[in-house]
Amino acid sequence: MSQSTPCACTTLRKAARAVTRFYDAAVERAGMTTTQFAVLRAAERAGTVTMSRVADDLVMDRTSLYRTVAPLLREGWLRCASSDDDARAKCLVVTPLGRSRIARAAKEWDAAQARVVAHIGRRRWGRLSASLLEIAEQVRTWTPEEIA
Repeated sequence: MSQSTPCACTTLRKAARAVTRFYDAAVERAGMTTTQFAVLRAAERAGTVTMSRVADDLVMDRTSLYRTVAPLLREGWLRCASSDDDARAKCLVVTPLGRSRIARAAKEWDAAQARVVAHIGRRRWGRLSASLLEIAEQVRTWTPEEIA
């Protein structure tokens, strides 16, 4: 790699950390982190969803997901259910209390989102988000052998 080319990993992680801090400050007023909010929203959208599916959808390793879900279960925002397809699979279901917390956090999230998109520009954000999603989909399928 040439000296004039910034490291893709470091650059993407710096941007992700900066944006996450901004959103974390917003949803902190609702008593959660952006990761918790993302998990709650993923479970809410799905109705009943396996933890594996949430981990895959959010590109999280399962250990990190379990650490994120534990306080949500304790707070009563999520509950575990068995999968109809596989009794061993743990499913997540958002509780009524969880729905109210999502609604509270969504107001803060929406305000943060509007500020970020306004700063970047709607058209520019559309292109950037499409590119980032494409990169995520491509890279998540690579194996270590393909990188070598």
